[in-house]
Amino acid sequence: MKKIVVTALSIASLFASECSVQNLTWTAYKTPLKLGVTGSFDKIAFTQGKQCLEGAKVTINKHSVNTKNPGRDRTLDQFFFSLLKGDIVAKILKVHEKRLDVAITLNGITKTVPFTYTKDGNLIQAKGVIDIFDFQGNKALASIAKACFDKHQGKTWNDVTLTFEIAQ
Repeated sequence: MKKIVVTALSIASLFASECSVQNLTWTAYKTPLKLGVTGSFDKIAFTQGKQCLEGAKVTINKHSVNTKNPGRDRTLDQFFFSLLKGDIVAKILKVHEKRLDVAITLNGITKTVPFTYTKDGNLIQAKGVIDIFDFQGNKALASIAKACFDKHQGKTWNDVTLTFEIAQ
């Protein structure tokens, strides 16, 4: 019974109070060893839902990609993000115990993606994985793979890990 009450209180705290995005990153993968390249975006608009998490939404300007390497950022924008339609949007649809249902819109296509999350004090950390092919990003992926063929040793992966942190 105590575990049920603690769990219920923990989930309830995710619905209360104001919150803000503290960190939002993506990790894409290259080379046969699946080495990660992590980046973020400089232009992110956050809209809080009625509760802190449920209904929260971010709209991301895909051209504001930032990997802390300006040359790579230009390559990603030119050969990947410029080939995708519209902005990137993520909206938290539902909060479950240790899982969030997040609607991701990329290339004009919306898919619900499960994210696992942990709560440490006032910080919520969430992680999910998308497949670029699910968003009809084949052309964009082929383009960046061709542009970076040598650097990627002939392999550019289609899965991308997404992480975000929200503070309450």
